[in-house]
Amino acid sequence: MTQLHALKQKTHSINTEIYALYLAYRDGRVAWYVRVLLALTIGYAISPVDLVPDMTAVFGYIDDVVMAAAGLRISYKLLLKAVRQEARLQAYEEMGASTRASAVAVKVVGYAWLLLATLLLVFGYKLLHLHML
Repeated sequence: MTQLHALKQKTHSINTEIYALYLAYRDGRVAWYVRVLLALTIGYAISPVDLVPDMTAVFGYIDDVVMAAAGLRISYKLLLKAVRQEARLQAYEEMGASTRASAVAVKVVGYAWLLLATLLLVFGYKLLHLHML
């Protein structure tokens, strides 16, 4: 049971660090190229769409880990130390207080992907039927 508890704490810590990077992204002192890298990294980390599908043995999960870890590491190094510390402190305060906001965020991302998939299906359907006439 202690290993499970340690794993949960580590997972919470990683989630809080990712949220701290999001908070740093919103800070005005962060350069534009760091913002772009953070947006791409965080988007890839929470997105259900992957470069290599998770169904592919081993490589499906390795690409997620490598892409997210590399992007987060580079972003972390490019951030100012003061911005990192302030964002981390705010993230630990907010993540300890609220879990409803994270549930809402997951729903928003899920609905956005569902909307995109629906639009692509409708577009593909119309494209197929236009060529059949």
